[in-house]
Amino acid sequence: MNLKLKQIIDDFILNEALSGTSLIMTVFGDCIFHRGGIISLASLIQLMDVFSFNERSVRTAVFRLVQNGWLVSEKIGRTSYYRVTETSRQRFIHADQKIYSFSHKDWDQKWDLVLLSSVELENKNLLKKELEWLGFTNIATNVMAYPSCDHLKLQNLLLNLKMTDQVVMFKAETLQLWQESYPTVKRMVETNWPVQELHQRYEKFISDFREIFNLIDGDTELEPIQAFQIRILLIHQYRRILLKDPNLPFELLPLNWLSLNARNLSSNLYQTVAASGEEFFMEVARTSEGSMPPVHPQFYKRFGGLKLEEFSY
Repeated sequence: MNLKLKQIIDDFILNEALSGTSLIMTVFGDCIFHRGGIISLASLIQLMDVFSFNERSVRTAVFRLVQNGWLVSEKIGRTSYYRVTETSRQRFIHADQKIYSFSHKDWDQKWDLVLLSSVELENKNLLKKELEWLGFTNIATNVMAYPSCDHLKLQNLLLNLKMTDQVVMFKAETLQLWQESYPTVKRMVETNWPVQELHQRYEKFISDFREIFNLIDGDTELEPIQAFQIRILLIHQYRRILLKDPNLPFELLPLNWLSLNARNLSSNLYQTVAASGEEFFMEVARTSEGSMPPVHPQFYKRFGGLKLEEFSY
């Protein structure tokens, strides 16, 4: 075992004050969702033990996830199992696309505005939260905006929430009436979106995981348990940033924006540890029918394509 790497991982787990509930969501999204979305509680306890979470904390965390509608519990004999709910499945798919795929297009200077003044009060908070998942933010009272959103995703959101008759949408355009106007637009973006906070989080993420990548690059001593720890911690920290990153056009962001640096590092490190980490996961994870089922083919498309020959499951 790479003892220096072990020390770095142990220190990371100790110092980051990881949330058991959030980390279990990462394990489900990264390892379980594409293998049927169900796992025994006993297996989950074993997997979380490598991140220093005891049985009691795992039971508390999955109880909260059930209460919040993310998971549903099943009992077969004396064994408990947890599976992804139908209502949370779309959230897992959305997170999967945002974490493992990359899509960024040139900005057309257009803005999508959503007017919320006609939305019934009991629905407004729910709609705002869902729009924030798509990158929208409040720029004025009852007005949310995003530069050139994905109209299909927005349409599906409104259809699923049954709010198509409550929302008014507008299309706007940035007009360059004078040379000094563009910096003003960028300042508006920094005021309304968490640009500086995200930049700092990307900086720390790159610093933390570049050290790990440099240490294991070409290292044959990496054990499956360490690969699993690194893989989950990498995706956990990256997910926490990405789900807050509205994926704004680069034209509206600082010149030293680090999202591409973080993605390249994540891709390289994930490619390095994915197969070995999967080996540890498959040794531990069980369903009611025994070993985990075959992985969905979409899994192998992560970060531009994993090497199938490295996986033997």
